[in-house]
Formats: sequence, C-alpha cells, structure tokens
Amino acid sequence: MKRLFLLTSLILSFFSLIFASTAFAQETNKFGIHILEPADLEKANELVNSNGGDWGWVTVVIREDDLNSDKWQDFFDQCRIKHLIPLVRLATHLEGINWAKPKVEDSQKWVDFWGSLNWPVKDQYVIIFNEPNHKKEWGGEVNPREYAKILSEFNSKFKIQNSKFKILNAGFDLAAPNGKETMDAFQFWSWMKATIPDIFEKLDGWSSHSYPNHGFIGKPWENSRTSIKGYNWELAILKNQFGLKKELPVFITETGWPKTNSEIKDKKSKFVNEVTAAKYLKYAFENVWLKDSRIMAVTPFVLNYPDDLFAPFSWMDKDGNPYQQFFEIKNLVKKSWWPEQIEKYEMKSLLIPSFMPVNTTFKGKITLKNIGQSIWGEKGEWQIENQTPMGLNVSNIVLSPNIKVLPGETVEIEFTVSTASESGDFELSWEDLPKQNLKVLPYSIIASARYTFWEKVLLKIKEIF
Repeated sequence: MKRLFLLTSLILSFFSLIFASTAFAQETNKFGIHILEPADLEKANELVNSNGGDWGWVTVVIREDDLNSDKWQDFFDQCRIKHLIPLVRLATHLEGINWAKPKVEDSQKWVDFWGSLNWPVKDQYVIIFNEPNHKKEWGGEVNPREYAKILSEFNSKFKIQNSKFKILNAGFDLAAPNGKETMDAFQFWSWMKATIPDIFEKLDGWSSHSYPNHGFIGKPWENSRTSIKGYNWELAILKNQFGLKKELPVFITETGWPKTNSEIKDKKSKFVNEVTAAKYLKYAFENVWLKDSRIMAVTPFVLNYPDDLFAPFSWMDKDGNPYQQFFEIKNLVKKSWWPEQIEKYEMKSLLIPSFMPVNTTFKGKITLKNIGQSIWGEKGEWQIENQTPMGLNVSNIVLSPNIKVLPGETVEIEFTVSTASESGDFELSWEDLPKQNLKVLPYSIIASARYTFWEKVLLKIKEIF
C-alpha cells in the first residue's frame, strides 16, 4: 500500500511539473528572505533587491505578545521605503518547549491589530501559524481538526475586516512521519478536509516549506515530496486527491541548506559546507524556482540568527558578516516590478475665490494629506488631473519634482484657474476631490474698479484664509 501511494505521488508530481500553471502572468521579483527582527530589513533589501531587482519579499514571524502598533507600523513603513513585501506569519507564545495553541476567540484580536496598520502594498499576506503537524507547534499535540477550524475562522474574520487580506496556510513539514511527535502531511490534510470540506478553497495562496530533506542534505536537482520541489507534490495532492479547483500561487516561505562552519561545533553534523550550500541555492533559484510561473516568492530560512538554535541556517555570522550564499544570491539577476498600492488623499485646505472676473487668472493653493500606501513622487511625476468642464482653464494639481510625500504627511501645491470671456456659474473638479463652485462675473460689473477692485478682493480672500 505504501509503495502504491509513493508511486501515485511521484506520478502526480511529474504531471504537475509538465502542466505547470501559467495563470500567474505577472512576473514578480521572486527573491526573498526569512527574517526575525525589523533590524534585518536593511540587509534583506541589499540581498533581494540587488542586481536589477525591486520589490522583493520578507517573511517575518510576529508573536501575540509582541503586538506593538508603533513597532510594526514602523516596520511596514520601512518595508514601503525599502520596497519589501511582507509575508506576516502569526505565532502565539511559548509555554515550556511548546508553542501555545491559538484560540478561535482570539481571531478578532489579530484582525483588529493588523487591520489598524497601513500596509506597504495592497495585498496583505498573512500566514496562519506554523507547521501544525508538529505537536510542539500546537500546544503539545497534533490536532488537524482544530487547525482546520482555526484556519477557517481566521480566514473569515480577516476577509470580513478587509478583502485585501490574502490568507495563506501554515507551512507543513513534508518529511514528518506519523508518530508521537508528528503527523504525515497527507493524513493531516485529510483530517482537515473531513472537518471543513472547502478548507483549501478558502486560501489565497499556498505556503510551502520545501526543504532538501531528509536531513536537509538533499540535492537541488532531486524531485520528490521531500525535496526543494516539494510544493509540486503538495499542489498535485490538493488538486487530484482533494479536488482543489483554485490555482494557488506558491510562496516558499522556508527552504535552504543548513551548513557546517567554524561556529558550529557538532562534528557529527552531515550538513553541507558553506561553499556547497551557496552553490545549491544558486542552482535552485536558476534552475527550479525562477522557472516555475506558479511561484510568487521564495524566502529561505533565515537571514540572521547565528546563535546555537539556528546557526547552521543563518546567512550571517555572529559578527554580522554574510556567508558565501548571501553574495551568491545577491549577485543573481533579478526582476524589477511594482506591486499594486492603494493611492488615497485627503484635502485639508483649499485657497480659491468664490467668484472671479472674466479673462483673469488666479493662483490657488491646496493642502493634501497622503492617507494611502504609496509614496507620492516616487515613480516620477505625481498629479491629480483636472476634470473641469469647458469654460474654465484649470491646471492639474502637480507635485513639484524631487519632492516625496510619505503616507501620513501633508503637502501644499499651487495651481491656476483662468477664466475666459464667458460669465456664469461654473464647477471646478479634480478627480476624487470635492467639487468647487465658482461664479464668473461679467467685465461690466467691475469695469469702473478695474484691477484695483480685484486686487482688493484677492487681498481680502488671502486675509481670511
């Protein structure tokens, strides 16, 4: 029976490779890295946005006892400035050697927190916890029914709060066997689907831990469920065994080769050396991940954790110096792209008269606050187009060159309004800004005053404002 299942899995993986979906037409910069602290963003940017790249990815773990609004808003702001797209993985807190079980009733707390922050891009990716087929990740037991309910509830609450949230599953350990400590991923998913039949259809993407197993010493050209192509097996099982109809984009949120080096004292370690780890990663990107249109991002584990627990996985040593794999990946050619951002503004003040004579020009001022996600002026000329009907000549609202306006900041911009020879009531408008009424007076009404009268009017208006 086991041989039959293994054969079926290999066949499914093979056909999945042949018929890889081309549904994800937009090419992203797939390069990313797993980080543990906001302080690592600078080095992450250097790594993933190098050599022609823009808007790479970072996976970050955020615990429920670290929900500090100022800290994580600053993190998002730095991601915006450095052009990094965050993949936020939820975590609870440690209870002894185990991570505490998340509670269904806590879902709203998470939603309220993440919904209160201004994310750097429109799509807000949230990973619902980590490797629940390990009992240490789930309060000391493996419980796929509970995880299915948690995933479903969190998905519903996030989507109710904001449709821009994109929910990803926890990555699974594909090498874990059935036993006292772990559960086979296929069996785990079977229980999930039995609990909530449409659980996988609810997802917006698939988070995969495609490590080179067993023992983290697999070769990058291997093709099996426990290889760096493990996501092929996962997608094939979801589609062919569980009837998944969606074409889920793949986010490889953990992968990579741990290595031996002078800081790692375990002489029994079978990990590859630093040079081999770098070569394998380069091969994996160039020959596997970058060629698969289903993959949106690859964030190997982990950029900077040189202490004992994850020292073999760390891309940097205790002195902050990168290992060879950092430079190998940094030097690879990358894709430049721009993810969608919400652009939104709020008018704080507007200097414009309620009436003007015919054949005159007024220089007005408008103060706008950036309440969206983008940095105005970052992509070149930023402007709000005039949409005023015929009868008035109104300029666009154009931000001066070399000025950048971050979310939360305000800026004052000048514009002009010119009247023609036609008098009457007119309406000024610029895209989404409130419409303004303007009365144009015939020259005969103010002919005797000429410009002296008009100049007094302008002075009075300025005095009022």
